[in-house]
Amino acid sequence: MNYEAPVKTFNYRGWNVQIFLTMVTPTICSGYVDISEGDVLRCRIALARQMDEASAILSMERRSADWVEQWQSRNHSGTTGFIKL
Repeated sequence: MNYEAPVKTFNYRGWNVQIFLTMVTPTICSGYVDISEGDVLRCRIALARQMDEASAILSMERRSADWVEQWQSRNHSGTTGFIKL
């Protein structure tokens, strides 16, 4: 798959989100979302489904927002943190 450049980049609640997508056919896509804190990659969410490009981008936007919301809703007072991706 060719993921040279993101098809969409945006900031959500201080997190940088980049969506990479390749349409295998007009109705089958493959891609991923990178969610970064500053310049540090914190999460990658994969997508491989049968859907059109607009629906795939919307799905990836929602999934990345859900991840950020869940992360920010949890208590982070301990010594646990991210591992390097």
